[in-house]
Amino acid sequence: MKLSIKKGSENYAAQVIALPSKSPVPGLDNLIQVTHLGNNCLVQKSSDQNVKYLFFPAGTVLDPRYLANNNLYRHSHNNLDTSRSGFFDDSGRVKAIRFKGVISTGFIIPVKSLSFLTDPALLNIGDTFTNIDNKPVCWKYLRKQRGFSAGAKSPKFEIETLLDPRFAPEHTDTGQLLKPGNTDRFTLDTPVTITHKLHGTSIRIFNTRTKRKLNFIERCLKAIGVKVVDHQYSYIVASRRVIKSKDFKCLHNPKNFKDDLWSKVARNNLEGKLCQGEAVYGEIIGMDYAGGAIQLDYTYGFPGPKLYIYRITQINPEGVEVDLSWEQVKQRAKQLGVDTVPELYSGKLRHILEAHKITVNQTKEGPDILPALETLFHERLLDKPSLLDRFVVEEGYVVRQEMYPKVTAYKIKSRKFLVHESKLQDKEVVDMEEDN
Repeated sequence: MKLSIKKGSENYAAQVIALPSKSPVPGLDNLIQVTHLGNNCLVQKSSDQNVKYLFFPAGTVLDPRYLANNNLYRHSHNNLDTSRSGFFDDSGRVKAIRFKGVISTGFIIPVKSLSFLTDPALLNIGDTFTNIDNKPVCWKYLRKQRGFSAGAKSPKFEIETLLDPRFAPEHTDTGQLLKPGNTDRFTLDTPVTITHKLHGTSIRIFNTRTKRKLNFIERCLKAIGVKVVDHQYSYIVASRRVIKSKDFKCLHNPKNFKDDLWSKVARNNLEGKLCQGEAVYGEIIGMDYAGGAIQLDYTYGFPGPKLYIYRITQINPEGVEVDLSWEQVKQRAKQLGVDTVPELYSGKLRHILEAHKITVNQTKEGPDILPALETLFHERLLDKPSLLDRFVVEEGYVVRQEMYPKVTAYKIKSRKFLVHESKLQDKEVVDMEEDN
């Protein structure tokens, strides 16, 4: 049996777990609450704690064959046994919901639900996967995209004739903080920086090496071994996945975009300010230049777009990217005249745990960090009003760990925010971040 994880769905993989401790829920007779890695879930009161289970986080889509074979569809005609029905709609998406005072952010089901696909006995607690023997079980939910990303890619010449992708890399993916294995990378003396996670759209700005178009004579000289300068430095602006402009001039058909928000924000904030090889990563929040919310309900009270920086790097002529430390990011951002994302804490992990009076249990292997982090975030910090706007809930936090040459960052989201996000997914509300 081969287990694998689909690229892009690393944070939405199935996990094989033991059933956590049960907690009664007032007003519910047949359901009880269990909590796995900060995720509250409702399961049958009769659930056997001696068998293995699967956990799927909110935002995961379950494969139609998995749903049908386990009679999980709400519309019974989709199920293998058409006389039975479950609670999944046709999207197959695991939703974050509030029920009887419990915010459920995951789905737990016995591992025997995979019997139609494999021998469940072959799965061990701790296994994570989206595919078994190349057959899909689950994946990250992606709403149908609109605008540029719907069926189009960046112009071909961007990569082939304009830019070596090493010189305009995508921001590294941020893993889930409480995902198995991630907390093992921390000790009590690990220096960490915790910043507020802002809900907007990602931006990348580079003053970077681009390919220079050579004339006929230069091409001939280069062909015979004469050294010719074949590069130049240009400003490249990009969203999370899509390169938008070179020197703030749109690279795409204007019909694909009502407003190139990213290039305008970059030009207005950073034109002429970046050193050669410097890269800035940030989040744009508030409203766009046309007066629309960048993220529904999350304008944070800003009447226009507001840029916050969370990462600055230097890319050398060989395409190697090196991160500035968080203190250097703050100093450089101040020089640039741009704010960094709000900082909650910077220092050793033990000190913030002590400040919140959280005891860390000792095991034979050392301090058990995971429960302490679960308590810190889900019982002390999350599900509160945003620092920037008390009328909305905090999206979450990012925990940054300094590494060389690149920092490692982990995210953790508020349960209340996940419910908000799930409702918008139900309505297929336009998401600028996903579309770009």
